[in-house]
Amino acid sequence: MTSGTRGRGMLLLLFIFFAAPLLLVLLMHQYDWHPQGSSRGEMLAPHPLSLPPDLQNTSGAPVSKAIWDARWSMVLVSTDCAADCQQRLHQMRQLQVSLAKDVERVQRVLVASQAPVQVLLAQYPDLHIFHQPASAIAALQQQFVRGPGLYLVDPLGNVMMFYAPEVPAADIRKDMTRLLRYAWAG
Repeated sequence: MTSGTRGRGMLLLLFIFFAAPLLLVLLMHQYDWHPQGSSRGEMLAPHPLSLPPDLQNTSGAPVSKAIWDARWSMVLVSTDCAADCQQRLHQMRQLQVSLAKDVERVQRVLVASQAPVQVLLAQYPDLHIFHQPASAIAALQQQFVRGPGLYLVDPLGNVMMFYAPEVPAADIRKDMTRLLRYAWAG
């Protein structure tokens, strides 16, 4: 094989190496093919929603926006924190603990109109509980258009994902570990 033939072969390989990805992207665009994600939750689209500014803590004082800074939040929204809500709170704690090195990057929040506050704080001392009237909970659920469930809030205070009550905690954990691996915030 001569040096000229070998040079042309190398040039052809370089062309294929750099042109093939471009051709693949053009074909994907032409045929409107988008790979499906493997998220278990529902992404709130087209844009993340902001949390309402008038949340109150259990003593009725307004919640500071600083609570959302620097941490991802798992927010459970429920009108009455009965047995199913308390089961989900337990799953949230187990989920947070299972994040291992990222445990400090996530906090748990309960937004409810009726909750056994003292009992919950005894069981979960690091749980943030925000008390809202039932009408405010209904308005919050209408704003999010998803109803009761678990919401994932980024460190900027944007509600990004929703998990229905029937989504297993293991599936939420898969999403959270992937998210925390690639997230620059929090």
